Amino acid sequence: MIVQRRARPSIDCVTVVRGYSERRGEQTGPGVIFPLPGRPAQFLEVYLEQPYRVSVDGGSFATAPDAVLVGPSSRHTTRLWMQGPVSTFHIAFQPSGFHRLFGLNMSGLADRAAAAIDLDLPPLDDLVALIRARRSFEARVSSVETWLRRRLVDARSPDAMDRAARLLRRARGAPDVGWAAERAGVSNRHFQRLFVERVGLSPKLYCRSVRFEAVMDARDAEPRSSWTELAHRFGYFDQAHLLRDAHAFTGVSASRFQPQFQALSDPS
Repeated sequence: MIVQRRARPSIDCVTVVRGYSERRGEQTGPGVIFPLPGRPAQFLEVYLEQPYRVSVDGGSFATAPDAVLVGPSSRHTTRLWMQGPVSTFHIAFQPSGFHRLFGLNMSGLADRAAAAIDLDLPPLDDLVALIRARRSFEARVSSVETWLRRRLVDARSPDAMDRAARLLRRARGAPDVGWAAERAGVSNRHFQRLFVERVGLSPKLYCRSVRFEAVMDARDAEPRSSWTELAHRFGYFDQAHLLRDAHAFTGVSASRFQPQFQALSDPS
């Protein structure tokens, strides 16, 4: 049985972090394979015991790194094989949170995951070591928040672009990208360039990913909702456009993807 715990960030860390979670337990027998949908989340996953095994783009399963940074994804690329003892700590970042903290160009992490140690970011290595040194979920969250407060002193200050990206995330992709650029006080072209650098995906693709994630969450909460109803509720032109996104982000038809992904919502 796998148990998941969650915690929200404090008010002084919420501009860079969306939440924390931890999975602990035992996956007995041959294990379970989870296909992951394309999703807007960017997160750090630290394996406290044995890592999952991962298959990318239909390849063979290989052991994941001990700590991995995952960028936003625009399509279904990954399957996880969970078997044996499970113990992971997860930090979900705001859309431009990792960029603010570390200055990393997130376009290189779109649709991929990178071993934390391969990014050559000593502060990130320190954060991973800190997480491993703590012995409880509460202690890890407290220590990470203390670390974040110190890091934010020297991090890039938030600007209108960061706030616009967060608004798009909270609004579940509904606002027009032109509206977001205007709110950030920059041209559409400049907004596009900054967004890809700080978030990883183009604004339009990111909004599609956010909106589809919202559909998945709503379907999970209300299993009897029809796809037509959900398409209208979340601003799709019609059900066919929702089905197009379903295929793009899950690789399967709408009639099949809900049972597969029911337990795979963003842990933040």
